[in-house]
Amino acid sequence: MPKNRLFRFAFVSNSAQIANSVKAFENPEREHIEIRLASMEEALPVAKDCLAGGVEVVLGGGATGRLLREKLKLPVVTIARRDMDVIHALLRAKEHSHRIGLTSFGGATSGVDLMASILDVDIRLLEFRTTPELVNNITQAVQDGYRCIVGGGVCKTIAETVGGEGFVVVPGDRVIQQALEEARVIAESQRRTTQEAERLRVILHSVKEGVVGIDSKGNIDLINPVAADMFRLDAETVMNKPMPQDLQGAGLRKVLESGEAEVDKFRTVAGVDMFISSLPVNVSEDTRAVVATFTRTSRIQDLDRRLKEKLYTKGFMARYSLDDFTGACSSVVRLREKALQYARTEASILIQGETGTGKEILAQGIHLASQRHRGPFVAVNCSALSETLLESELFGYEEGAFTGAKRGGKQGLFELASGGTLFLDELADVSHSIQVRLLRVIEEKAVMRVGGDRIVPVDVRILASSYKDLAQAALLGTFRSDLYFRIATLKLNTIPLRERIEDIPILIESLLKRYSTPSSLSLLPLSQEVFSRMKNHPWFGNIRELDSLIQRFLALFSADKFDEQKLAVEIMNELFNETRPVASITDIEDTNRNLKQQLQKYEIEIIEETLGMTENNKAKAAKILGISVNSLWRKLRNN
Repeated sequence: MPKNRLFRFAFVSNSAQIANSVKAFENPEREHIEIRLASMEEALPVAKDCLAGGVEVVLGGGATGRLLREKLKLPVVTIARRDMDVIHALLRAKEHSHRIGLTSFGGATSGVDLMASILDVDIRLLEFRTTPELVNNITQAVQDGYRCIVGGGVCKTIAETVGGEGFVVVPGDRVIQQALEEARVIAESQRRTTQEAERLRVILHSVKEGVVGIDSKGNIDLINPVAADMFRLDAETVMNKPMPQDLQGAGLRKVLESGEAEVDKFRTVAGVDMFISSLPVNVSEDTRAVVATFTRTSRIQDLDRRLKEKLYTKGFMARYSLDDFTGACSSVVRLREKALQYARTEASILIQGETGTGKEILAQGIHLASQRHRGPFVAVNCSALSETLLESELFGYEEGAFTGAKRGGKQGLFELASGGTLFLDELADVSHSIQVRLLRVIEEKAVMRVGGDRIVPVDVRILASSYKDLAQAALLGTFRSDLYFRIATLKLNTIPLRERIEDIPILIESLLKRYSTPSSLSLLPLSQEVFSRMKNHPWFGNIRELDSLIQRFLALFSADKFDEQKLAVEIMNELFNETRPVASITDIEDTNRNLKQQLQKYEIEIIEETLGMTENNKAKAAKILGISVNSLWRKLRNN
C-alpha cells in the first residue's frame, strides 16, 4: 500500500472494554482506528459523521454494530459475539448466581435453552430494540431475582445502576481479527470503485462526443457535459428521470427493447444532424441498460478537414507558385495571366503540352492561387502505374479487397485530396476502364473503394495534363469524349522552349540559382556564340533538356581552371552531338510533313539510336533520355 494511505476505520460502541480489545489488534502499517463511544441512540449520527469525515469503514460492537448495519448497510462491519463468547461470560456470571439475564438485540441469540442445560443455570432472555426497552427489561429481571446480567457494555452499566451485576460479552481474538480483515477488504474495494468511478468520470468529461446512458426503465443514469450541452440539459436535474422529449427520437428505447445494437445511425436530434451509436448492456441475456454516443456531423467534417491539413503537411502540398513558371516573353506572360484567371474558378482544367514544358509547375501554381490553397495538392503520374495499381491508388481499397491489401484498407488519392486539388498527370495513358470510373467520381463527387460497398463523398478540383492532343484522341475514340469534356472545361497549352528562345537567359539564371553558388552566375550574360547555338537547337526535351545542360556544366565548372564560355560551348557541342538526328532537321527531305510529324520522326530516331547504344536496354535508354520506361514504350508503340 502506498505511504500515507492508511485505511481509516472507526469503532462505534458503548463499551470501552470491547473498544480496547479492538484497538489492541490495530496494525499501524495498514490502518488507523478511531474509537467513538456512544449509546445506541447516538451511534447512528456518530457513524454518519465519521463517514462524512473520511472514515472508510465503521466497525460496531454487539447490538450497536447490528443496528448500524441495518441502518447504514455498507460500509459497516459488525463485531458479532459468538456463542462461545457468550458461554464464557455466562460462566463468569454463574460464579455469582445461577439465575442470569442474557440480553439479545432483536432476539438474535440462539441456543439459549441448550446453554442453560449445559451450564446448569436459569437463563432469562432479555430482548430489546432500544435503550429504554433494554433498561426496562434489565430492571424487571433484577427485581425478579436475575441479578447477574450478561450482555454488552451498556448492559453492565444499566445492571449496576438498578442493583444488579453486569458481565460483558467480549468478542474473541479471532472474531476481532476477522472483522478487521473484512473492513480492509471493504475499504480496498471501495477505493478501487472510487478510482474506477473517477476514471470513468474523466473519460466521459474528456471525450468530444456526447454520451447518454439509460437504465432498464428508460431513465437517464449517465450523461456527460458534452451531451448535456448538446441537448441543452442540466445534468443533475435529468439524472434518474425519463428521457426528455429531445432525446425520444435518438433510438435508445428501441435498442433497450430489442437488445440489438445500432452503430453510426444518422439522425436529426434536437435539430442537429448527428451519428448515433447505441449499445445494449446485457446481463444474463437481459438488456438492463443502453449507452449511446452522439457525434455531430459538423465535428466529423472538422476532423476530416484537420486530417487533410495533417496530410498536407506530410507532403501533399504544392511547392511552386505561378511566379515560378519562369519566363518574360509575351506568350508566357499571357499563359500566366490566363492560369490566374482560371485558378479563381472551380472548373476542371486540362493542361496540354510537350514533355518538359512545366505542366506540373503550372498546375501547382493554379492550386496555390485558388480558393483551395489551404487544402492538399495531390499529384499522380498516370503513365507510371499499371492499371490495377492506379485504380487502387486513385480510389483506395477495403481490407481484403485483393492479395496484399493492407489491414484496414487504404484511402485513395481522391479521398486524400478532398478539400483540395487532384492533379492527374499524363491522363492520356489511362485505360478505358479507369476512364469510366474517373468519369463517375467526377460527376457524382463520390468514390467507392475497390472491394467496398459504400460511397464516400469527396470535394476535389481536377487538374489534368497530357502530352497528347486529347480533343483529337476523343474524336478518334481512343479517349472517352464524355470524360474529355468533364476535365477540359478550361484548357491551357504550355509553350515549347523553341518557341520562347528569348526566355533562355532567364531560365538559365533561375537554374543556376537553384543548383549552384553565385560564382557560377559568371556564365551570364551568354556570349553570342553560345546563344546562337541555343537559338538554333530544337530543344525537343524543352526545359528539362536545358536543365540537364546546366547541371552538366556545373559538374565540370571551376572558375580557377576553365573559361566559362569555352566550357559552355564544349558542353553544348557534346550534348548536341548526342542529339545529332534532331540537329539535322534542316535536312528533312519530306517537306510535306508538318512540324509535329517531323518531330515524331526524329524523336523515334533518337530513341532507336539510344537503344542501340544501350544494347536495347530500355531502362538505361529511358534514363539517358530523361523519360520514364512507360513513356519510352508508349512512344515506340505509337510509332
